[in-house]
This record gives sequence, C-alpha cells and structure tokens, in this order.
Amino acid sequence: MIRRAALTIACIAASVAPVAAQGNGHGHAYGLLKSSTGTPSSGGAAQVQPAAAGAVRNFGSWLDDASLMTPGNGSLTVSFGWFRSPLFHEFDAPVADGGIGLTRRVQFGFSVPYYHVNEPGGPVVRGLGDLYLSSKVQLREPSTRHHGLGFAVVPIVEVLSGEPGGGNRFNWAVPVAVELQRANWRAFGSTGYFSQGSVFASGAVEVSAAPRLTLTATLTQSHSTIDDDPASTLVLSRTRTDVSGGATWTIRPGLAAFGTVARTISQQDANAATIVISGGVSFAFDAWRPATHRSR
Repeated sequence: MIRRAALTIACIAASVAPVAAQGNGHGHAYGLLKSSTGTPSSGGAAQVQPAAAGAVRNFGSWLDDASLMTPGNGSLTVSFGWFRSPLFHEFDAPVADGGIGLTRRVQFGFSVPYYHVNEPGGPVVRGLGDLYLSSKVQLREPSTRHHGLGFAVVPIVEVLSGEPGGGNRFNWAVPVAVELQRANWRAFGSTGYFSQGSVFASGAVEVSAAPRLTLTATLTQSHSTIDDDPASTLVLSRTRTDVSGGATWTIRPGLAAFGTVARTISQQDANAATIVISGGVSFAFDAWRPATHRSR
C-alpha cells in the first residue's frame, strides 16, 4: 500500500509567490522537489515512500535562488497541492512553508505538509508529512555591483515522519544555487545530491509581466542512484524530468496569491506525475527590527 506520495512538483507552486522580494526555496524527495521563485518562503515538503513492493524510486530535487530575506524579515506560505500518478492520487493541504532572515548572509526555513493519499481500491491515508529544515548561506549577492550574478549554498535536513523502512530517518542535501537578475526578469537554478540517492539539476525563469503579475516556468531533472529491487515487478526509469508553469498576483505589499500547473514529461511510469495543481497564499512580516547604531 502507498503510505505517502510525494508531490514531485507541488512545491514549485508554493514557490512562485514573490511577497518579500526573493530568498526562498522548495523541495521534495520522490516528490522531493524544491523551488524558490521570489517567494518569501523557504522549504518544500514531500516524502520518499514505499509503494508497489517498494518499487517507487527516490527522486530528490531542489530549486532555489541566491537571494536572501532581510535580517528580521519573515514569511509564511499556506498552500495546497493535488497530485495524480498512474497508481494513486494525493491531496496535500495545508502545506506550511516558513522562512526568516537571520543575518545579511544567512536565512532559515522549514516546510511540512498534511497529506491525503488515495490508492485505487484502498482507503484514504492521512497524516503529517516529512519535515524539511533548510538554511541558505549567500556567497555572493546578485546585486548590480556584481552584474546581477549571485551564488549560495543551501544545507537541508529532512526528517521522515514515519518509519524509514530500513533507511535513515534523517537525511541531508547540500544544493548549490545560482541566480542572474535583470530589469524585468531573472533566471536561477540549483544542482546537488540528496543522501537518499538522487542527483539533480533544476532551473527557472521568472518574468514580471505586469506591475502585479509574475510568471514563472521551471524545468527539473533528477537521476536516481539506487538500483531496482530485483523482486520488483515494475519497470521504472532512473531519470525523471518535470516542468511547471505558474503565476503570482501581488494583492498588496507583503501579500500574494499564486497557482501552478506541472507534470512529468519523461517516461510515464509509476513514479510519473500526470498532473500537479497547486496554489496558495504567501505573506511577509517583520519578526524583529535589526538594531541600529547611532554615533554620538
């Protein structure tokens, strides 16, 4: 029975809401996809789960930029995601993503979903999903004086919500992110390795189509480093490619609504996402004001 399906690209949806400028990320593992597109949030959620005699591969991926939130500024995103594959359906709601700027070079984020999985012919399974804790360490700010080019590393810790089934309950990843900013658009991407057995590369282009409207397109490819179970009856591709398109509408400063549609464009096996629909609301807040030093 499928214990928990991971939304491969649902987190991208939760990442296309530029509320507090930039500095966010999202991810999943077989579904572990993480994206950051100008949203103020910082962490996607998903899960590696056994299915069909343990035949589901682990596809870990993370999409992030090199921007940070200002120290003391925070964000919270509340979203949903509906995922359909050839074997099961999943609805995640609510999905909570939060982030906060700690210093000029470091920010912290988290993500956790509540999932509802329906396997054909079986009962609906519900529960709290895996917890993702992330930080972002900026190596170079994508500012004008740096020609709009920036870099960052994003250490991630994944805490599985259920029994790992012979694996580790705690897993890690260290993606490297790059970002290029221009007047009305920006491009960013990440590459790295997930300890559950996946290497990946992902990228996105974000365009300001109108004063309040931002459009985002993403492409993510993951490759599983884990061999198939010899007892498995399913033939699964070792490489998975997903695309998504999303839009964000700024309701007012610090508040935005967003929606995304995504799917797998590589081989349509048991791991593939035939469609993912996501949406939500993201808002920014001031957790504290950095101390200012006055000269006497």
